[in-house]
Amino acid sequence: MGQRWIIEGKIDPRWPINTRGNIGEVFPEVITALTYELAVIPAEAAWRSAYDELGILSKSDFASDDPVIIGLYGGYSYLNLSYLRMMGVRAPGSSAEAIDVSFFGEGDPPTYVPRKGDKSLRSSIKILRTVLKALGTKELPPVVADSFTRTAVIEARRPPLDAPDSVLLDYLSFYGDTFGPVFGNHMKSTAIAAIVSGVLADAAVAAGQPGLVTHLIGAAGDVRSAQYSHDLNDIAKLVKAEPVLMEAFDGGVDDLADRLAGTPTAEDFLTSFKAFVAKHGHRGPNDWELSSRTWDNTPELALAAVDVMRRSDTDLSPASRLADDQARREAAIAEIRPHLNFLDRTNFDRAIKAAPYWAQAREATRDRAVRASLAAKQAYRELVRRAAERGGNPDPVAVALLYPQTELPAYLEDPASMAEVLAERAALHARFSAVEPRFFITSQNEVPTIEELEAEQQAPPEAIHVGGQLSGNAGSSGVATGRVRVVLDPADCSALEPGEILVAPLTDPSWTPLFLPAAAVVVNVGALMSHAVIVARELAIPCVVAVDGATARLQDGMLVEVDGTEGTIKVLEAP
Repeated sequence: MGQRWIIEGKIDPRWPINTRGNIGEVFPEVITALTYELAVIPAEAAWRSAYDELGILSKSDFASDDPVIIGLYGGYSYLNLSYLRMMGVRAPGSSAEAIDVSFFGEGDPPTYVPRKGDKSLRSSIKILRTVLKALGTKELPPVVADSFTRTAVIEARRPPLDAPDSVLLDYLSFYGDTFGPVFGNHMKSTAIAAIVSGVLADAAVAAGQPGLVTHLIGAAGDVRSAQYSHDLNDIAKLVKAEPVLMEAFDGGVDDLADRLAGTPTAEDFLTSFKAFVAKHGHRGPNDWELSSRTWDNTPELALAAVDVMRRSDTDLSPASRLADDQARREAAIAEIRPHLNFLDRTNFDRAIKAAPYWAQAREATRDRAVRASLAAKQAYRELVRRAAERGGNPDPVAVALLYPQTELPAYLEDPASMAEVLAERAALHARFSAVEPRFFITSQNEVPTIEELEAEQQAPPEAIHVGGQLSGNAGSSGVATGRVRVVLDPADCSALEPGEILVAPLTDPSWTPLFLPAAAVVVNVGALMSHAVIVARELAIPCVVAVDGATARLQDGMLVEVDGTEGTIKVLEAP
């Protein structure tokens, strides 16, 4: 029998289809025991509670409290496609296929086959009430304010970082006990945003113009996840205006603040960047993971984006690019409305007005849920630092492979006692991190061992040649031409030049500051409801997602044309 990951979920036979679609962009890496116990388990309970409140959940759906919606198989997180389809099956006028498109947008999932118990009259009536209320939204919904309030409480309860180990450990437990409702708010707003945008997507399909949904949705305005890019762009303007700062950035972003300390002309920059970290420091790649890098603990991640922005010769503000956003929306509305019957037209008109508020709500509640984890990450890293001083492992990811309720306290008491366990798990973590997880898992027998995943690794696909075309899903409308720049890590983006086409494996919101200097964005994964797609619309950047193998098939220096409305990438010149 082969080697399995340290935690394995159990496939629920009633809900067997699990996918990396959508979740691959927010949980791209192998999950640690720390995150699974303190975040995933309470998130699962909160997700079920949110769906119960909205009417999606039926009381007989689950036989146990074991995580099902968020699965952990073969080292990686999965979303339960079988169950999430119920949002479409049970919502009047929706379908399983509509959920596939909105949430996942990629892969070739098994066809939905109706089963006894899928439909629920009680659920349908409750969802109908939810939808009608959502379509009448005329301001930010209450879940946003509630998320801010709950997150503020979690932050305020964090003890000083010089508190005893036992106090910091207790705070980690407190975080695990209080995180769920904040995450639940995000699930409520995400579900409703999907339903509302689904009304628009269905209308575009009914009119025979599915690509027009990107025009219909357009920029929502005041989306919190886009604010990071705006704020960093303002900081980049300070750098561009001061030769001393430009020269300092030319020397790299490592130790930049230390090099500029005491420099009078750098004071505004340092003050502004410090304020940025205080406001947005909770973000970073893989930011649901409690051991991950953030702009707070690794500020070089944000400085790397400033470095790219400050090299642009043009104003990167999206205002001018958004100038025709409303005109495109109105033109799309005019083309689609005549194809709809009276009831669909009524819902369509209401969805056009409500969609921006739910897009804003989805990103704001996600931002607050991630913000709620910042204090826990700070407390956890302080514990890792202290243990390292006593001979322990300094790597936060490695230490996070210990179970937080049992093994972590023992490790903090005597780091040497867990050295062998940590070494074995870190080696296994490295092996799982080096493989590509299966996109679909549909039974317990399909949960792979590391040996099976290593055997499945294939040679990268051949590069596409001049005249060739790749296709994906339309994300953000517009057409752009530029040279390809493949970026695999937002911390290693120094080669990205303004005006190039950013090609990335995934783009959670921490990547989005790189969108501003890019002419367009192409991503391996993603769907209509992807966080990065929403932000791309706010920044008026053409975006194509779910482009299978984009980072392997497109090469640095290729001249390509990206059509964010049609979802295509055409290769015009070789590198």
